[in-house]
Amino acid sequence: MPKELYLLQIAANFLAIFLGPVTAVCITLWAQSRKDKKAAKRHLFLTLMSERKALIISRQVAASLNTIDVVFADNRQVVDLWHKYYTLLALPFGQEKEHTWLELLAAMASDLQYSNLKQTDLDKFYTPQGHADELEYQREASAEWLRVLKNTQRFLVEKKVEESTEKVSSEPPSK
Repeated sequence: MPKELYLLQIAANFLAIFLGPVTAVCITLWAQSRKDKKAAKRHLFLTLMSERKALIISRQVAASLNTIDVVFADNRQVVDLWHKYYTLLALPFGQEKEHTWLELLAAMASDLQYSNLKQTDLDKFYTPQGHADELEYQREASAEWLRVLKNTQRFLVEKKVEESTEKVSSEPPSK
């Protein structure tokens, strides 16, 4: 075997031994990164879907909305719809705001390949009447407490006097 062929074979073996594991690690890291990005998108989408027509915007939904630019950075349509919806958040509730919200959810669903979800599915939402009643009660109680506090100069706090279990006579003790 010629010396040049022998050196070429050693170089090829060295490259195979070195590049094989490095390539495998690179592919694994790429696949894991892709999986993590998909999981982040799915988590964000499911968070928004779970509270899409909630009575109030929770902190979790607000945090999720604030991450759309990062999580869906590779999807220009989702980012553009988010920016449009963000602008509409400052306005009172209206048809355009509702429509843009549904478009945003539909674009996210499409990106995640939830192809069977239709806008009518996205528009459905269940809220138990008890949740609405509880929220209304909390609003009323808060408003009443605020009214009392605003109209009260101070509170007089006195220690509670416990009544004795023995019968107390109002007559002086006899001698």
